[in-house]
Amino acid sequence: MTVSLEDARRIIAAGERYAIHLGQPVNIAVVDYAGILVAHVRMDNARLQTADISVDRACAARASAAPARLVNHTGGEGGPAGSGVGDEGYGGWERPPAEPGSGLTGALPLRRDGMIVGAVGVSGAPAPLDEAIARAAAAAF
Repeated sequence: MTVSLEDARRIIAAGERYAIHLGQPVNIAVVDYAGILVAHVRMDNARLQTADISVDRACAARASAAPARLVNHTGGEGGPAGSGVGDEGYGGWERPPAEPGSGLTGALPLRRDGMIVGAVGVSGAPAPLDEAIARAAAAAF
């Protein structure tokens, strides 16, 4: 069981509608059970550099089987300034600090009949809005 292209289009359309409502052009990505991209959209005027982030977030949400806000991207080689953390070991991903709400937001796993069958990732707006758009998109599933 996985996310179909028809499912992905419906999820993306719901996310786009909510992003338009918020006035926030974003990238929305949907991955399947294996974390493989099914569909992606970059809305007009969405920041170019956020396209890959939306896909990364969806993959992280699927891989972790938890909302992506529970994992933290180190920001590439060398990680965040002064962190001493790079991409080595975890492909740029690490477990977050213990405090709730830390780390990456904007992605959710997609469930059908209690099983995770894919994920949606959003990037391009401020973090709370990315999260809200991801929730609106996932709700269409």
